[in-house]
Amino acid sequence: MITKAVRLILSALVVALSSCTAEASAQIPAMTPPPLAEWPGVEIVEGVAFQGDGSVTVSEGPGGIPVISFWRPILFREETDKPIAARMDCKVVAADGAFSKDAFDPAALHEAIAETRAAQGYVDFDRRSDERDHVRRLDVVSLRKDRRERAVLSYILVRDGERLVDIRRNCTFIYRGGISRPDVIPFLDRYTRVSFAFEPNDGSPPRQDR
Repeated sequence: MITKAVRLILSALVVALSSCTAEASAQIPAMTPPPLAEWPGVEIVEGVAFQGDGSVTVSEGPGGIPVISFWRPILFREETDKPIAARMDCKVVAADGAFSKDAFDPAALHEAIAETRAAQGYVDFDRRSDERDHVRRLDVVSLRKDRRERAVLSYILVRDGERLVDIRRNCTFIYRGGISRPDVIPFLDRYTRVSFAFEPNDGSPPRQDR
């Protein structure tokens, strides 16, 4: 399975990266994203790639785990004549190991670090989950008191036969005044993408239609 040491490194990275934010500033208006094939990207574990419509860089984290950094300017309320400029910053880490049912539980993974994030000033106020047979995703939306900031911590767990891929994406949105409750979830899939060179599966032989 994904070893306890690796999980601790992933959790520590998520906690550490949660406190790293960029200064908010007015940005160039967001444009329609180019075709996905033109987005820069990088392989994060074997057969799994991260792509983003913006700046994508890679550095080495604790234990040699690659840390992908992504940022781009965005606009809230693009349809109005008074758009709100913001900046989207993301950190992405991943690991893989042997599949286990206990590890295939994003809610439990979040619970393990919730107390530490609360101590950092994060207040969770929304969750959105997608649980399929071989893919589970949990997006936890948080705010920080007295800051114009929203954060979304995503857990993406993918089964590849006897292998489990564990992906953490932590995105922070910092914005100027003029908007009180921005909906940040849509920007995750609009400007970032995790893709797979395999079909998520439980290792069973393909079904033969008669």
